[in-house]
Amino acid sequence: MMTVLLSVCLVVVLVVVLLQITTRRRKPGEPPLEPGPLPYLGVALEFSQKPLGFITSRWRKYGDVFTVRLAGHYTTFVLDPHSFTHAIRNSRVLDFRVFSNKIAHRAFGMPIVYGTPRDWVRADSDALYPQELQGQGLDKVTEVMMGNLQSAMLAATDVTVEWNRGELWSFVYRIMFSASYKTLFGGHKEHKDETARLLHAMEEFQKYDKRFPEIISNVPWWLMGHTKKRYGYLKSMVSPAELCQRDVSDFIRMRQKIYGDGNLSPDETAAFNFGTMWASMSNTVPVAFWTLYHLLKDPVAMDAVRVEVNQVLKETGQSLENVKKGDKIIHVTRQQLNDMKYLGSAINEALRMCSASMIIRVATEDAELALESGSTFRIRKGDRVALYPGFLHMDPEVFDDPETFKYDRFLENGMEKTTFYKKGRKLRYYLLPFGHGVSMCPGRFFALNEIKQFVTIVVCYFNMELLEQHTPPQDQSRAGLGTLAPLKDCLFRYRLK
Repeated sequence: MMTVLLSVCLVVVLVVVLLQITTRRRKPGEPPLEPGPLPYLGVALEFSQKPLGFITSRWRKYGDVFTVRLAGHYTTFVLDPHSFTHAIRNSRVLDFRVFSNKIAHRAFGMPIVYGTPRDWVRADSDALYPQELQGQGLDKVTEVMMGNLQSAMLAATDVTVEWNRGELWSFVYRIMFSASYKTLFGGHKEHKDETARLLHAMEEFQKYDKRFPEIISNVPWWLMGHTKKRYGYLKSMVSPAELCQRDVSDFIRMRQKIYGDGNLSPDETAAFNFGTMWASMSNTVPVAFWTLYHLLKDPVAMDAVRVEVNQVLKETGQSLENVKKGDKIIHVTRQQLNDMKYLGSAINEALRMCSASMIIRVATEDAELALESGSTFRIRKGDRVALYPGFLHMDPEVFDDPETFKYDRFLENGMEKTTFYKKGRKLRYYLLPFGHGVSMCPGRFFALNEIKQFVTIVVCYFNMELLEQHTPPQDQSRAGLGTLAPLKDCLFRYRLK
């Protein structure tokens, strides 16, 4: 008994010493500091349970700028939206690539090429986004995605029954995963059971993605069940050996050539492709779900979008009857999608309500940063500076009644509304679901286009009804990583028009 007591006392003493060693003291010029109650983790547990609530409570206590210890890193939050650009524009001392590359290496196995002679491979492959997945380059991809979406929807529909019943999140995920994967990585030239194969890949991807917060937190693989095995399987689905058997998109084909010219190994190439697959799915699918969910819950909103869709069909002489005959698919161009103002506003509203990303920079040296007001604050080398747009998105001063979905919130006199105010002054940035500055998501145009196409085709094809009126809660475990999926599914029914 005495030995046990001595051991416990020793552990307590060591913990106290460790806390004294690792507890940081605020220096002159630094923001208010909250190390948190736990060694290393700091405030991570409280933050992960309810991120917006945590941020709001600290804003009330400390103001627009404060520092907390978050999962081993001292992170300074800047919450004044007028200061977003000012706070992170000092690229000489604030870096995002080292941080993002470490995550990509851990999550996808991507080689860390930043700052090495092979960095041109990353730069050249990223340069393809404006060429292939933005502007006119997106027109061809839109056409391919249209066909893939409709094929996936028809495959998920039993036309022999009057009403199909299912779970909405599962329905959206299955269709979006299949269509997006085939649009980017192509259909298999010879595989006879492609549908079943993609369904299995989707299930493995969902399970892997569910573990993503733990993966990037460096939780040992052996503590995460079959996650490491799924990691290998998903990489194999986009390996050079696999893609040479598929009719890949021009975007992927050109990237493969860059990787080959850069002498990347097959495993390194697969890792880059895995990162692209994750980026095209993980945040896009939740937005598609929430957009459709809120439209189904609000008949007025659905009617507004339906009028836009029907107008396009009427102007182009298209109808679902032609699809049923098997001789056509519905085709809507990128420009026609962009002209659907109510649809665009509804998607922006869904993004406002479900995006919970953090925009992070890492200080490469001790520095003094300026805010828009002219005041300054100091950070230390290795500190992180974080913007949390979710706090802005749910600010009642900027967005009236922010908890309520308003499909026309981003419309004014029939045009996109861009005038939102904070402290009596117009905001330059009021909706930031895709990041900010140099780290803004390069695939955002492709993602938005996918969501617009998905909702458009659903409206064309189906009558749908929710069978549950209680809105599912959001999965807060993904806060800081992008958009939030529903924590549980909801029942609905649908039938072909």
